[in-house]
Amino acid sequence: MPTSTGFMFSIVVGVLLLSSAWPPQAPATQDSTDSVHRSARHFPERPPVQLEILHTADQQPRMVVTNHHQYSLTAFVVRTDPTAANTITNTLMFDGLTHIGLLAPIPRGLSFVAGVPHLVGQSPPDPVLAAAVWEDGSTYGPDELLARIPKARSALADSYDRAIAMLQTGVDKNWTAAEYSAAAQQMRLQRDTTRETAVPEASLAETTPIHTITINMERMARQERSAKIVASMARSLVARFTEDRDALRQALTASNASAEGPSDR
Repeated sequence: MPTSTGFMFSIVVGVLLLSSAWPPQAPATQDSTDSVHRSARHFPERPPVQLEILHTADQQPRMVVTNHHQYSLTAFVVRTDPTAANTITNTLMFDGLTHIGLLAPIPRGLSFVAGVPHLVGQSPPDPVLAAAVWEDGSTYGPDELLARIPKARSALADSYDRAIAMLQTGVDKNWTAAEYSAAAQQMRLQRDTTRETAVPEASLAETTPIHTITINMERMARQERSAKIVASMARSLVARFTEDRDALRQALTASNASAEGPSDR
């Protein structure tokens, strides 16, 4: 079975079918966060999420994933060949925290729509939901698939740490845009020579901060932006990376607490 890189994959008719009237969520306090995590459970069957296949006039079927749990669906794994075992080569992961395939978690009652991955020239398969993780730490699916989600999140959080440190060094030393790009390239080379992982999503997640720095600083260099604007861009990236890293760390803490606490497994 080919790896996921061999798939023609279309993300998206609509990333989330969001209502403009959806109310903003207030920042969670520590007490409310702990209460949410205590509600976590493992769904052995019939999870509160539905995957449907929508057949369209253009002969390009869509996956429609709808969250019915009271907490947001943060990640899920789709098995592209229901007759095969749960292996890396026949599964695809979607994670709203690492932004792999999914740009944001799916709130209760809302849906995510994506193209059905398939080899060019072949009929699309009938994918099935293989695993899922919710904001409160609740889970569905086998441990070996669920383990891929925190591995990718941990890899990205560590990569954010390295990127934040590099950007802060650049701000302190008043780097040019070209110097930031060169530092990002060095980070990429170091990663390529020192890191190996059996989880493709973890490898992909690690490159996200590097790629973001590179495309922004190369644009700054082409536009010959002043040192002040370049420094402002670097500080903006630090703020963005810090926010995303902290969300990942919080989710990892929640998953660890859920694994150690009572469970319905």
